[in-house]
Amino acid sequence: MSNRELNVALIDGPAYRPLYQSLESFASNTGIRVNIAFTGSHPELNRHLKDVVRTRECPYDLISTHTKYAPSQSDYLLCLDGQFQAEELEDFPQALLELARVDGELKSIPRNFDARLLLYRTDWLEQLGVQVPETWESLYEAAAAAKRRGWTGFAYPGTFFELLTSYGGTLFDEKLRPAFESAAGTKALRFLKRLYQEGLTPSELPDMHYDEVSRSFRVGSTMMITDWPGYDSFLREGGCVVNERYGYALTPGNEDGKRAVYCGSHSFAVTTFSRQPELAIRLLKFLISAESQRIDAEHGHVPVRRSLLEEQKKSSMAGTLAAKRLELLHETMRTSVIIPPKFAKYPETEDLLWKALQACIVGSLTEEEALREAAGNIVAAMERG
Repeated sequence: MSNRELNVALIDGPAYRPLYQSLESFASNTGIRVNIAFTGSHPELNRHLKDVVRTRECPYDLISTHTKYAPSQSDYLLCLDGQFQAEELEDFPQALLELARVDGELKSIPRNFDARLLLYRTDWLEQLGVQVPETWESLYEAAAAAKRRGWTGFAYPGTFFELLTSYGGTLFDEKLRPAFESAAGTKALRFLKRLYQEGLTPSELPDMHYDEVSRSFRVGSTMMITDWPGYDSFLREGGCVVNERYGYALTPGNEDGKRAVYCGSHSFAVTTFSRQPELAIRLLKFLISAESQRIDAEHGHVPVRRSLLEEQKKSSMAGTLAAKRLELLHETMRTSVIIPPKFAKYPETEDLLWKALQACIVGSLTEEEALREAAGNIVAAMERG
């Protein structure tokens, strides 16, 4: 590698790739070549980074991370305090910069702010004579009505955390011990299992990740999903089969109207393994610049810069779907945000929990068995240190 070249590992997917096309202009303007040496989904990226860091020879100068994953990577993420002038970060809400801190140190800079909305087929709901679901139970009823027509009603990635919280439960207690083995946890898991076992979801659901779930809606095979903002631009493409036949709504809540929506921020970080940290910092500043975040915003991401949020508000015409979507995202961020606890073992505990939940959803374990197994495996993982 030349002394003006950086190696990076980035999250992949249709919602994230458009920004990376701008790396050519960065190279032209700075003379710093960027080699995208690895791309993958976040689980794939996390596993890859864990493997290469274990060798003590991590080859990356800059990586994609996330506010919920950075605590597990903190040992090899460069502290960014002192790398920015105050005015360079004044456009970022302080709360989001705090979200990017680990043990008080700024370890990454947010790329976006993520919160899911309910995405639904307006034409299918109209044909069914069904209202847009406001609760999880009414979503089940709508999905069941879709099945009676021969349609797939709902596809979900994850969603246990949101259901658990809306039903009054919590993932971990104040001492970071598993707390989901509860009545709320059983109810949440039973709901997810019911959807799959009754054929209201795609048959391949257990193997689907966010990209696949979003695609299932765009190709017209699923009536409802909860989707991330970054996929919005693909719905607006002329060739999309659901173009002008979809709508947005708040993520459903419980019977009392309580909503809980997992939120967080994709972010970029510089590694302590970088032999050219000053060049990596220049790349980081480019990737979180207003120009770069505008590229993401044009594809549907919620920008974290206040100036770009104001641009979005001014450019969204009242009464349009774009304006409604923005309003719903802001309402979600005001009223329904839930954030997982920050600790180094969180990605591992998330994987252990999801494996047990999947076993229940496909019928290999009961709800109680799955939650008990997940809690036991998580406790064992935490005790291993």
